Amino acid sequence: MRFVKKESLAEGWLILLVSSLFLGQAAAMQAENTLDSQVQAGSALLWDESSQRALFRRQIYAPHPPASTTKLMTALLVYEKTGLAGEIVVSREDLSSAGEVQTVRLLPGDRFLVADLVRALLISSSNEAALALARHASGSVSAFVAEMNARAKGLGCAKTHFVNPNGETEPGHVSCASDLLRIFEAVLAVAPLRRICASESYSLRSAEGKPVQYLMNTNRLLGPYPGMGPAKTGWTPEARHTYAALCQRGERKVALILFDSPNKWADAVALFDFAFGEKGSRVGGL
Repeated sequence: MRFVKKESLAEGWLILLVSSLFLGQAAAMQAENTLDSQVQAGSALLWDESSQRALFRRQIYAPHPPASTTKLMTALLVYEKTGLAGEIVVSREDLSSAGEVQTVRLLPGDRFLVADLVRALLISSSNEAALALARHASGSVSAFVAEMNARAKGLGCAKTHFVNPNGETEPGHVSCASDLLRIFEAVLAVAPLRRICASESYSLRSAEGKPVQYLMNTNRLLGPYPGMGPAKTGWTPEARHTYAALCQRGERKVALILFDSPNKWADAVALFDFAFGEKGSRVGGL
């Protein structure tokens, strides 16, 4: 009978362990390289809220126009200044200054609960609601924007500067993935805002109870994608697609920020699939 020396056994196990670690690291690097080629966004941050670490990052401090993800700060500041109680009368100025696209049918003189205009803001991304809420909270849009910038600074945002409360493209209206994550997390910490951002739909009524519009969430992944929760979408021709979203499976929560994406849905699915270990997309045609 031949005996194997203990030293030889130890060396064999060591070689096996090192080989396993090397192969594991190589597989992880290959997955990251594949993901890097899949993701089209100019800036992206995939953040594990449970472990507080970045799972994927690309140009997270580069300034970009945030488009309608701006409305996260608008909602946060309105909530902190006035809460969701009270009423607002829509003015002609709210409509004339909101841009060409009207996602929610608001008319001068319409009266709404503050909470319902916040729903119009976050669910259907109403530019008019953003202006009406800003005027309600601070007396004027310009005063509100100044407070938006002060609040952003208070959150530690170093690359963010707001020029308006709705995200219309204007010179100097910028944010970055790192900053938007801070703003998004502040919104998620407010239970009523978190619930609104995760609402698939809402029947908007005037303060008198008159039906106005059935609001549908602009987040196309809410419902079809497993675990999709609160989110805010954005798009302008200049900004392209922007996105802030939280996905939860079990106890694990992962946040995603995208800027300058040609297709936020494809980018989001690829990144969330990576975060949760999915090999392929469960959502087709995005």
